[in-house]
Amino acid sequence: MPLRRARALLLLIAALVVVASAQARKLVLAATEYPPYYSENLERGGPVAELTVAALRHAGYEVEVRFMPWARALRLGEQGQVDGLVGVWRSPEREKSFFYSDPVVSNRIVLCRRGSFGPERFTTWEAIKPFTVGTVRGYADPEGMALAGIQTEAVTDDLQNLRKLMAGHVDLVIIDSRVEEHLARKHFGEAASLIDCLYPAVQEHPQYLVVSRSTQGGEAIVRAFNEQMQRLRRSGEFKGIAGRWGW
Repeated sequence: MPLRRARALLLLIAALVVVASAQARKLVLAATEYPPYYSENLERGGPVAELTVAALRHAGYEVEVRFMPWARALRLGEQGQVDGLVGVWRSPEREKSFFYSDPVVSNRIVLCRRGSFGPERFTTWEAIKPFTVGTVRGYADPEGMALAGIQTEAVTDDLQNLRKLMAGHVDLVIIDSRVEEHLARKHFGEAASLIDCLYPAVQEHPQYLVVSRSTQGGEAIVRAFNEQMQRLRRSGEFKGIAGRWGW
């Protein structure tokens, strides 16, 4: 191929790359307040939001994350008014409305007590029956807890739940271990050491990116996200982002 034609071809390819980049599709994702995983008040939206955005940008998408209450985020996702949601647990009901990615990170769900009151470790739900457990409305509680007939008291969020625990209004709370550490350190000061979480965990929940089934090319978005998330793990970028958050 003559040199002049080769240069012209290279210029054409470069121009096409620039045009493709300029026309990168924008995705709008919804997220709720769930620190330390994701929050409008955390740098880059928190580790899960940062990892999600990084993978999608490597896949060629422009991404905007909008923070809103969970119920609204879920409704907008089901209606296709946002393209997807960040950090969602899996359920058969939600699978009707969303395509699920591979897991991004996992929640470790534990029971916590105040001081030495209550069991020293989690064994079975039957052993928890003498105690009142604080829960959060709208969260998916472990199936075994309901089957065992555990007495529960529901509140609006995890912080309120921990405050009830510290005040002695419930015997135990069920909460993600990282969320407990974050909230206790932020809100209870030295008294945070009174909160004792039981192990082993009662449950582990992977978090996923979900894309609305109403979003054009939703399955392709999820496939591209999975491929790029694997690349982040292989390259060490995933570990680097997680490490900056102390994970």
